[in-house]
Amino acid sequence: MKKISMFFILFIMSFNYVNALEMCTPSDEYLKYMSLSEEKRALYVEPNYCKELEKNKKENFLLALIKSLSAYLNSFTDPYYNSNDMGLVTKPKYQGGLGTCWAFSSISAVETNALKNKVGSYDFSESHLIYSVLQAGYSDEEGKKGKYYTENFNGGKVTYAASYFLSDYGQLSENQMPYSDREYMINSNSYIKGKKMISLGGFSLANLNNYSSCKSDEISYIKKQIINYGSVQASMYMDEALFKDSTKNYYLSSTLNSSLPNHGITIIGWDDNISSSYFNGAKRNGAFIIKNSWGPNWSGDGLFYISYDDSFICRNTATFYDVSNVTFDNYYASADMLGAPTFTFNGNLYMSAKFSKKTSKDEQIKRVSFPVGENTTYTVYISYDNNLKNQSGWKKIVEGSSDVYGIRSVNLAGLKVSSDFTIIVKYYSSSNTSVFTTCNNFEDTRKMEYSSNTNFMSINASYWIDMKELNISSVNIACEPNIYVYTNSVSQTIVQGNIIINSITNNSDNYIVNITRDNVSANDINYQILLSNSDVTSHFTIKPDYNNNKYTIYSDGLVSGTFNFVIKYRGKQAMSSFTIKESIESKDTNLIKIVNDNVIINLSNNKSITYQK
Repeated sequence: MKKISMFFILFIMSFNYVNALEMCTPSDEYLKYMSLSEEKRALYVEPNYCKELEKNKKENFLLALIKSLSAYLNSFTDPYYNSNDMGLVTKPKYQGGLGTCWAFSSISAVETNALKNKVGSYDFSESHLIYSVLQAGYSDEEGKKGKYYTENFNGGKVTYAASYFLSDYGQLSENQMPYSDREYMINSNSYIKGKKMISLGGFSLANLNNYSSCKSDEISYIKKQIINYGSVQASMYMDEALFKDSTKNYYLSSTLNSSLPNHGITIIGWDDNISSSYFNGAKRNGAFIIKNSWGPNWSGDGLFYISYDDSFICRNTATFYDVSNVTFDNYYASADMLGAPTFTFNGNLYMSAKFSKKTSKDEQIKRVSFPVGENTTYTVYISYDNNLKNQSGWKKIVEGSSDVYGIRSVNLAGLKVSSDFTIIVKYYSSSNTSVFTTCNNFEDTRKMEYSSNTNFMSINASYWIDMKELNISSVNIACEPNIYVYTNSVSQTIVQGNIIINSITNNSDNYIVNITRDNVSANDINYQILLSNSDVTSHFTIKPDYNNNKYTIYSDGLVSGTFNFVIKYRGKQAMSSFTIKESIESKDTNLIKIVNDNVIINLSNNKSITYQK
């Protein structure tokens, strides 16, 4: 197929200034996928559109390994590692008869990173992810007034899940919106917006080979991602007949079976020493450990091995990383759905997104997330006057470089914004590369609403083109950049805030701290417990109740003395003391301690008996 090019004819002063910004060349796998009927496409994982994504150079991965080798040398050389052994993998769930493996494998990767980062244990709703992204893919005129069917999301993309966690959909737990493996619908008017439980710091894609068995540097790259982030989302060709044994534990496929992957899974570890004899046709030892989405009882525990000689497992991988607690009040996104690396450029490229403030209060920008490409440098700016041609008014936020395709986040100390603002990202590459952009030339984003006079693109920062009115080979196309901004609302009096400890009272086996807050956000409060200026907070469990302005403190019974409970707020602090006279750990499982002349014996079932000393 001929390569499609997009040319912008720019007239600057009296000169004709011609620059080429090309559309990505469709990959052979994508063309083959699109040649299938709609029913057959539902059986496969949609390949990446851009052929340019296949040009990941081997030295990029080796360079990335060298950069982090000193920190992870022991882990990379270990012959065995399993995130499940580390307690970082949530229980395998059952996708049923629908092609929603992309949702299960992606959510699993996010849940694992949350556990690895000690953010918490989550069980997110795959159904809410599906409906959130599905309703975003339709305009009000064409879809949002109708009903959404899960059958429409057979064979989805990993980028849908990235959209879900990067944007302002919020999340629901599995208990709040349970999964069903039947084809069912939800009316758009009853769509439930979730509550933002976690924040996703970044997302990256890697195409490591052209459907051949895993190379050593590709195996090392995936191992690095697992060590850093807990797991990797990947795709495979699933045919149960290719398992060597009846327990479905050892798997190997090749391009002789199929040229397209049909199942999304999560790689959670590896075993370099597992014998090749366990796999039909394997020539070397070693395999990845895989978490499936066919339930916890399939294969015995829901996990299985894929040989390093598999033709698909190292093909397409995605990483979700830097999951953290939510510390933002407001979320801005320039597109409802994350797109694809649609455009290819060589040299400079600018993309901008204007955001309308959501509140009347001043806000502080705490994080900016934006697309990055392979072999690119980037500089991110903010414009307060929203004048793209006034470069002197741009304020530089951050600059850096990238070796991968994806979305990168930068946390900021807090840029104050009082009115509408514009984020500009400048890219430079000395070779052909791409960055994520959402456009209406793809089926899943074709019916979206695209904004006018909001998002612009340029190659020289002098002449800007509205991204809703692009023209590719005389064909109109609408696009939006994938830029996200996260802010906190601030009040003018917050800097005058104060916090006071009113009292600390003993309540049998715990202590109650009552406080007064004056214009102090709970997000800005830090606390610790000191013993003779030593931090002993780890010996206590502290449960804040910000609604009632109190803390409940539980001791582990291993320390005694007079302790100082310290609350800190923006350089200010309040402190008060409490005393545990004695602490004794008994020989059996019961714990005896003496608190304020009372002898407390802790029993099972969270019960205790208190005696007067």
